[in-house]
Amino acid sequence: MLPFVYFDESRMGPLHAYGIACAIGFFVWEWAVMRQAARQEARGGLTAKDFRVLVLLILVLGPFTAWLVDAVFYHPPGRSVTSTLLSFQGFSSTGGIVGAILAGLVWRRVTVVRGPARLVVRDEPAPMLPAADVIVSTWPLGWAFGRLGCALIHDHPGIVVPRGTLSSLFAVGFPQGAEDGVHHVWGPLHVVTGGSVARFDLGLIECVLLFAIAAMFARTWNRPLRPGSYVITGSLVYGPARFFLDFLRPEDGDGGDLRHGGLTFAQYFCIAIVGFAIVLLVRRAPRGAAQADTQEATTTT
Repeated sequence: MLPFVYFDESRMGPLHAYGIACAIGFFVWEWAVMRQAARQEARGGLTAKDFRVLVLLILVLGPFTAWLVDAVFYHPPGRSVTSTLLSFQGFSSTGGIVGAILAGLVWRRVTVVRGPARLVVRDEPAPMLPAADVIVSTWPLGWAFGRLGCALIHDHPGIVVPRGTLSSLFAVGFPQGAEDGVHHVWGPLHVVTGGSVARFDLGLIECVLLFAIAAMFARTWNRPLRPGSYVITGSLVYGPARFFLDFLRPEDGDGGDLRHGGLTFAQYFCIAIVGFAIVLLVRRAPRGAAQADTQEATTTT
């Protein structure tokens, strides 16, 4: 079993482990976005200003829809949706992605001008796919730090697995009290080994997955890929992975997700993005084949 790691926030003053991880994730993501934006601008594409506006819209709409989706689709039975909406508690990661998509649709039609700063309608809609590629190519890096925060506060506990089995090698030993397990303490950092309950920590699993995707994408940042490549790849990799991970969530108790027709909201969302990626892939396949035929004919000649 993996050790149970957490921070004693009573010894961290105003700091919060999850908040620190999310803040690091945002600044790393913003750096990566602007780095990729500078490359697009150098190639005559969208400007850095375009991406600053897009990032701003994502920051406004993303948290709101993350909170709204959690309140509407994830509140347990007996909990008032109205009170959940008014409490500003709980965020859905897929709800945040929905907000980012909505922000992109708004950004496609409007932009910000200075003196005084205001939103204005664009003369022509901005190209969506190149912008989406920049966001998706950098998103796993920032998102992974957010999931690291989830792993440190253990707010997504998965199903319990039998100790001593192969699956328990990937599970975390959750302690059931202060006397459970062996506690190793270094300042506010606590590492507990030998917790009595082996269960998956879905925040940790997704954190590892996202860092792997981020590393894969970062290796291709300097390559001139066709528009839509990151959107397609990201959707086809993350979508199925997250779909199956949600089956490891308990339905009842802490960390349980409410099901709708047997699936969570995130699973329906994953089906949608995989379907969208397949449509994009099919639509661009004939053009790719035609280009390949043209290159072959040119080479032969």
